[in-house]
Amino acid sequence: GKPAIELQTRIELTGNHAALARLGFRETERTAHKGYDRPTSITMRKVIS
Repeated sequence: GKPAIELQTRIELTGNHAALARLGFRETERTAHKGYDRPTSITMRKVIS
């Protein structure tokens, strides 16, 4: 099986961030879509061993 699940969510969707955190996901990275100079998405990861 896989060691972890990674998801991306738009930075504005704070409700999604909170829900994923409650499910055990942790923020691992912030990235920007092409053409933006600020982060536009958050990568979240949950280890599933």
